[in-house]
Amino acid sequence: MNFEKTSTSKRRSIVDEHASADELRAANREVVEAFFASKLANPEERLALWHPDGVKELPFAPAGLPKTRWEGRVEIVANTVNNSGMFADCVHRDLEITAAEDPELFFVTSRMVPEATFLGEPYPQSFIHVIRVRDGKVILQREYFDSAILADAERTARAKGRSPLQ
Repeated sequence: MNFEKTSTSKRRSIVDEHASADELRAANREVVEAFFASKLANPEERLALWHPDGVKELPFAPAGLPKTRWEGRVEIVANTVNNSGMFADCVHRDLEITAAEDPELFFVTSRMVPEATFLGEPYPQSFIHVIRVRDGKVILQREYFDSAILADAERTARAKGRSPLQ
């Protein structure tokens, strides 16, 4: 008899934890959706969604980029503002958001709209993002993309006298 009570209370605990994880996952998904709906032309939108201890990484960035990892509020702000001066019309479309078992972790695929540019050059980029949300804010953005597309756009822009902001 005691075994049945223990077993029932354990099952309730597992169900409660599962419901809590599902609720957290749903709330965190809303943050991810807002993150990708934010516009780079208005950096404050996206900056409001970053955790103070946030980290952004570009693991497969082309060689020669001065930086591929930004940590903390000051560096994230500098990167976001810098990007807003180099990229235009960078709107993510065809977003597919996949939640992981961990309610903080999401995998996102996206493509740029056809109007997207980098330094004035077409930027037909596709992405895979790993996003971690903690305390209602993005604490990790790991962005994977075709580095040749970025390098080609930069090379073409430099040939026309345009170069990235430092």
